[in-house]
Amino acid sequence: MLKTSSKDPRIMIVILVLIVTVMTPLDYHIHTMIPQQNPEKISSIPIGSTVVSGMQVADPAKIRKEPLIIHPDYLVKNMQSGDIGAVIYGLFTGTMMTPIKEVTEGVDASGKASKLEGPGMLTTKGDKLVVQPPANFIWAYKTPYTYAVKTEDGISIVEKNKTIRTLSPNEIDSVASDYINETELKEWYKEAKIGDRIAIDFSLSNFNDGRLEVPPEDISRFFGEKTKKYMREYPEGAPIMAYMHHYKVEEVATATSQLESYPEYGNINREYNARQFTKAWNGTIVPPGTSSPGKETVQFTSSRDPKAPGGYASHGTCPPARALRDAIAEAGLPTPTGISWGYFALMYGFDPVTDVKVYNDGRYPIMIIMWTEGSGPSMLIHAKVLRLVPT
Repeated sequence: MLKTSSKDPRIMIVILVLIVTVMTPLDYHIHTMIPQQNPEKISSIPIGSTVVSGMQVADPAKIRKEPLIIHPDYLVKNMQSGDIGAVIYGLFTGTMMTPIKEVTEGVDASGKASKLEGPGMLTTKGDKLVVQPPANFIWAYKTPYTYAVKTEDGISIVEKNKTIRTLSPNEIDSVASDYINETELKEWYKEAKIGDRIAIDFSLSNFNDGRLEVPPEDISRFFGEKTKKYMREYPEGAPIMAYMHHYKVEEVATATSQLESYPEYGNINREYNARQFTKAWNGTIVPPGTSSPGKETVQFTSSRDPKAPGGYASHGTCPPARALRDAIAEAGLPTPTGISWGYFALMYGFDPVTDVKVYNDGRYPIMIIMWTEGSGPSMLIHAKVLRLVPT
């Protein structure tokens, strides 16, 4: 009779409830006496790392285990979370892993990041390891990561001050890079002195939300191919809007200028330069508190000008510079570096793209849109400033 009643599941439930009731005060006392586990100790990647859904961020094996007799509630919590492995382990060993939900946020029972919209970041909050969802806007700076360094015998490929590869002059064409092609690298090698270096790959660093540097091989994975394409077009040090979501677009300023005719500088060349300037700045995003140049992938043609340094200037860039200047001013932002308020707006000695910089002292990112209408001296150049506002 006793043997039969001991198998009654109702009896077992009552016993379990009694154990929980008795042990709860002791559990509270132990918790107040024993410090919480450092959340960094259970992470499987460095704090500050970029995280996407399904990425392993916590190591369950590192999570503290407690005696089952002290924490019978952990048995129930692990069952509720579906961590059957922890339940079986606890029943066989008498020790129970702290339920992962007790020490994490945004992490599933296996230690992987839960469903996440966009690139999150691993951080800590109090005693918990937390996968922080992305903000509306994430930006960083294009930073040299890999260099080619000229040596006596060829070139060395260097990352983080560590040589990872050495090449003879005949092997230079084996260097694969999104930022410099074989011909450009060989030309650099011919002109460079021993010890000179050139950046051949770039990371994203100094993020606005404090996350760790993202190396070149992870940029497309975390932020998409569009971000990588944007990086290819802009010079070293430029701010890069890596991710945007949940925002609206507000048009805050527009301006227009006309190419007009200056045959002494060659109207065909002037029109070409005006279009290149427009192309260089169209689509440029300037995050708040940053200064951005335009795209460095455009090229300009020069016309003889005895007033210019070196006797040549990229005429035709002043009309689009005026349009950009006027739109930026209407938006309430500072005058771009390298552009004056004169009719010949682009200052001598300033590259129309890499030296001219737009500073955004506002609260939200801005996007510059530029386009042309028509052709010849009557061609119009339009500029528009859009404000990107979180929703």
